[in-house]
Amino acid sequence: MGRGPSDRDRRGRFGSHSRAVGRLMRLHHVRVLGPGGLSMPQTVEVNAEGARDRDATGLVLSPGWMDLHAHLRDPGFPQKETLLSGATSAAVGGFTHVLAMANTDPVTDSPDRLQSLVARSEALPIRIGFVGAVTVGLEGQDLTDADALKAAGAVALSDDGRHAMTAIVLRHGLEAAAEAGLPVLIHAQAEDLGHGPDAEVAAVKDALDALRNLSGARLHIQHMSTRRAVELIRNAKAEGLPVTAEATPHHLALTDQDAWAMGPHGNVNPPLRSPDDRDALRHALVDGVIDVIATDHAPHERSAKEAGAYGFHGFETAVGVILGLGLDGRVVYRACVSRPREIVGQSLEDEWILIDPHEEWTVEASSFRSRGKNTPFQGRRLRGRVIMTVCRGQVVTERVLQHA
Repeated sequence: MGRGPSDRDRRGRFGSHSRAVGRLMRLHHVRVLGPGGLSMPQTVEVNAEGARDRDATGLVLSPGWMDLHAHLRDPGFPQKETLLSGATSAAVGGFTHVLAMANTDPVTDSPDRLQSLVARSEALPIRIGFVGAVTVGLEGQDLTDADALKAAGAVALSDDGRHAMTAIVLRHGLEAAAEAGLPVLIHAQAEDLGHGPDAEVAAVKDALDALRNLSGARLHIQHMSTRRAVELIRNAKAEGLPVTAEATPHHLALTDQDAWAMGPHGNVNPPLRSPDDRDALRHALVDGVIDVIATDHAPHERSAKEAGAYGFHGFETAVGVILGLGLDGRVVYRACVSRPREIVGQSLEDEWILIDPHEEWTVEASSFRSRGKNTPFQGRRLRGRVIMTVCRGQVVTERVLQHA
């Protein structure tokens, strides 16, 4: 991560979003990740019950990362993940706020189902935001009640996992979401065209056409994977359309050659693409055409992957993979901290992580806290790892410091 000006406030206290100051932990010689990139080493105080003062030489303090795209599989698929196992895994990976998609069983398409999830999430170690479905049952036909879902706690709407909506239904969904003040997140893949690049390009084109001339609508394109779709988003932003986009760590780091070597364990949707597509994603991330990095955490049990299930574990490898891309700190802050929250109108609440950017480690999926061990990075050496996560002013996970 590149160097930038200090993010320390005048009091030397990290986190201006604190609701109440509890036990202040002092970190000496720590570098802070902020809007301007990485600061020079400094001493800061953070609100953290259960923590102790320490020498943080060589470490980086960052506001907690937010993941706009995760599948927590709850309710319906406890063999893959639960709210608790997913939240714990996210905390280990440095995410203090995660959005859970609606493709559960039953689908999160009604206020009562959403209210139940919100109530269950209150005891979790991190913040979970819930996404309501755009259409009933994700079937792409009848719209859900966007106003009622928002009142129940939804922070966005999405039929992710499917893209069964016609352009007309999507436009009506965008209108309803706009009236409710919610963004719509779409899995841009024309289902009748399979999984190839043309399917993504066609779906992005249709979505942008549906967005045009809609007052107040906000569209977010999930897991971008092709150069051609990137150029569509670039042009749409130049046109002034209210569209944002994400890319995953695996699409930024891997290619179709990696997928071929993994057999069914390399199955993901959208697929890993060509080196040219991967490079286009990286450039688009740096120049802001792609706004955020989101994991698309999609845990599966081993038997499901061997049978061809799509998706990868995302939480616990994200920091190491993202730091390995060699991005400037300003890009990391925007893509992982600030822009995700801006897109869904959320704020920080005493959330931060301490990262050792120098620690080299080998990915061993059996050690994941998630129930899903399906990582494409198994056995790979990564550099950079979270050693402490604080959410709501409480230490929720901590590892032994390597450079203390």
